[in-house]
Amino acid sequence: MFIKMLWAVVLLALLAVSPVLAQTESKGPQTKSITIGKFTYLGTAVQTDGTGGQSPVSTYILDLDASAVTVEPVTFGNVIFRIKGGQLGTKNAGYPTISTGPGCTNDPRFPPCELLTTGGKGYSLPACAQSTTKGLVQNCVSVALQLVSLTAKNFTFQLLDGEVFCAAGVTNVYVLAKDDQLAMDPKCDVNNFCIGASTPIVLHALPIQNCN
Repeated sequence: MFIKMLWAVVLLALLAVSPVLAQTESKGPQTKSITIGKFTYLGTAVQTDGTGGQSPVSTYILDLDASAVTVEPVTFGNVIFRIKGGQLGTKNAGYPTISTGPGCTNDPRFPPCELLTTGGKGYSLPACAQSTTKGLVQNCVSVALQLVSLTAKNFTFQLLDGEVFCAAGVTNVYVLAKDDQLAMDPKCDVNNFCIGASTPIVLHALPIQNCN
């Protein structure tokens, strides 16, 4: 009789603990990742460079828009373009913050956030091609973008479904040459209209306790 009562007590204790265990397990992120924009190497053309001469000038574009997934725009303290050893950060360029909202802030008077920068002779960033007797030769295997949170630490924001999303303090994004290419080829025509080589900007979820 005593043994039966003891097992009954143990069973009740397990039933009482199981909801706590379920709550603990549910702390893992339900949404594994979200896409908040696109990073593009648009292409290179011979044009007037930063010193007034004619040389290859490359164009790099960042598009940000999280309105389809987040309640409020996601704000970063710095966005850094990293191209072939050169780098250019928005913070050093006079932008204390960059947001996924309209105008890279949250002003509805402006279009979605788009940041365009160039690289080549006389610019902070290098070009991704060089001039030869045969024309422009692409020489970038990859271009990189780094998004840094306001504190450079993990941070949270709310998704449209109410879930709290925990993101890393630093996110690295790469546009890479295809497996069969020696360098990226942005598919530019003779009139310098380029399709561009791009990649989505994806934030991957961390367990919520990593943001506490």
